Amino acid sequence: MICAMAYSTITNLDAASAQQHSRELRARLLSSASTTYATGPTGSGNGERVLVLGGTGYIGRALVPELAKRGYKPAVLARDAAVKDDAVFADAEIVVGDPTRAADVENAVALAPTAVVISLLSGRRPNDADECKAVDYDAVINGIRSAVAHDVQQFIHISDFGAYRPELIPQVYKLQVEGELIGQHHGALPWTIIRPTAYYPYLSMTFGDVKNGLPYRIFDHGEYNVVNPIAREDLAEFITNQVLSADAFGRVLPVGGPWVPENVVTLKDAGQMMFDITGREPQWDVVPMATWDKKIARLVRIGKLSKKVAPVAYYLEAAKYWSVVDHVAPAYGTRTLAGFMDKLKDREFPTGSFRDRMKNGTAVMPTDI
Repeated sequence: MICAMAYSTITNLDAASAQQHSRELRARLLSSASTTYATGPTGSGNGERVLVLGGTGYIGRALVPELAKRGYKPAVLARDAAVKDDAVFADAEIVVGDPTRAADVENAVALAPTAVVISLLSGRRPNDADECKAVDYDAVINGIRSAVAHDVQQFIHISDFGAYRPELIPQVYKLQVEGELIGQHHGALPWTIIRPTAYYPYLSMTFGDVKNGLPYRIFDHGEYNVVNPIAREDLAEFITNQVLSADAFGRVLPVGGPWVPENVVTLKDAGQMMFDITGREPQWDVVPMATWDKKIARLVRIGKLSKKVAPVAYYLEAAKYWSVVDHVAPAYGTRTLAGFMDKLKDREFPTGSFRDRMKNGTAVMPTDI
């Protein structure tokens, strides 16, 4: 039921109306000032222990150093003890353990007085319903319960802006966690929920295709939605601003990157950036949305009979979701998607399309910058 959610709720799109909506929304954002948040570091610590779950991932590699720089004592629950040798975590306490095991999370919280627990947990295979439940829900709940048991002063849940309209499996579980935090289902615990819009690597995953001379895929006109993604460095600063901040307690905070032309984009805008940065003439692979919908419907039907096909159907649904649902939130930070892509222009990328590499297990996303 969850797996079919995306297809069942975003069908019958009016291409012309969607394009007009996106153009009007982008124009409004670019002519407005986002004043919800003031960009810049606020607040500092005095050695308080902050445990980060999921701290070795893409966002964690920016958040952990930021916490240390601001005077907190970051601790990271990591599955691999080798993390200790990574310079990024030089100022962090590394606790070896698996967040999907309640006892490991309990141990990580109980090792020393812990002021704050931050969850960045997110499953690596969003098309795997079992993994999503284990990581996006069960592991986060392990953190919440341990935080309650040890009188932690604040639990910060890094959710997903898409939780306002959950179409994909991870979003459903992230929203469930939000509800249980807000409802205090596991005991009294001060909480803060942060909903980032999108991250730069996901909007740049086909940069290598464009650089290698391949076309850029869009659905119809490529202007079904608008997004203002946020850089991991800016998000790390934003998250740290909320640590032990009384103003952040009991609040749901949606956040995205700057409202500037280099960062407020449609899918077609993102592709145009790639062509501009690589010096190529635009070459579009235009896929009719109606054709894509038929392909999804066919794979969903087959997926009910074949476990191998069901994940493929999910990826098609996810591709559509990220191409048609707006992810626009109040602005924070100074970094832009165009700036991120500019750092990729001199990099060598594997040949073959991203889709081909994903099929054979060698997909490469630019997550190291």
